[in-house]
Amino acid sequence: MIVLTGGKTGGHIMPLIALAKKLDSVCYVGAYGSLEERLCQKHHIPFKGMHLKNNHLIPIIRCSTKLKLKKVKAIIATGGYISFPVLLYGIFHQIPIYLLEENVIMGRTNRFFAKFAKRVFLTFPLPKMKKKYEVVGLPTLTKELSFQKYGFLSIDVLIIGGSLGSKPLCDLAELLKKNYRVCLIAGRYYNDYKDISNLLVFDYIDDLPNLMLQSKLIISRSGASTSYEIFSLGKPCIQIPSSNTSQNHQYLNALYFEKYGCCKLLKETEAKKNIEQLVSYYFENAESRKNMIESQQEFVFQNSCEKIVEWVKQK
Repeated sequence: MIVLTGGKTGGHIMPLIALAKKLDSVCYVGAYGSLEERLCQKHHIPFKGMHLKNNHLIPIIRCSTKLKLKKVKAIIATGGYISFPVLLYGIFHQIPIYLLEENVIMGRTNRFFAKFAKRVFLTFPLPKMKKKYEVVGLPTLTKELSFQKYGFLSIDVLIIGGSLGSKPLCDLAELLKKNYRVCLIAGRYYNDYKDISNLLVFDYIDDLPNLMLQSKLIISRSGASTSYEIFSLGKPCIQIPSSNTSQNHQYLNALYFEKYGCCKLLKETEAKKNIEQLVSYYFENAESRKNMIESQQEFVFQNSCEKIVEWVKQK
């Protein structure tokens, strides 16, 4: 059995969901009552829950000592405090550990456990590459698109506030709906925006690539998983990174993507002032859209899932 772990946000969870569909025997270990538990239920993936609500050291160690996992061949983790007790369990029981890092800067949990891991799979090259690091891209579900329609025959602008939602991005949706067909992923702000006319609103959906596919332009945060899906589908995008992320990784992601022409970075403090002008620019300039899409394709790896699965099974 292969154990998968990582949670709290869709960016940590969805790559593991994609991997789970390529493995014969898996168990996802996460927190009870969490987004990872709900997504595992939806995708029919075996789930084992932990009573873990925060990143305090004592509860993490306690969870690690209470875990009981049988016949585990390997652990694959995407980081975050949810994965910490599972990775500790792996070290205590001499189980091979594999890490998957989505961002352009390694998260604290992955950085701590990298020294114990047999392999660290990267979505993007890191400034300091080690022998055990390998750039393979990011596992996604984009190959499973159902081309389902969600209300509009097409979407001019898709606004994605992340799995937790973003009030500033929700406000941009209300601003842009006057001139464009807008779809908003509102997260926890769903009830505040669901009844606004001429605005298609969802709280969270796990088949987000279907909406991306129908969209002409995407405005999003700068989470690595969502960004990689956007690049995989070749969609012009404006990224407005959250300033409230660990190690400011979203801003560093967006800065990196913009440097290579994959997106336009817009600071949150300047978004309301400049968003209409930027959206208009990309709709009116086909050459700019084409150049951005071509740059995105240089970042996309084919068969990321298969590469990770093959490596884990061989070892």
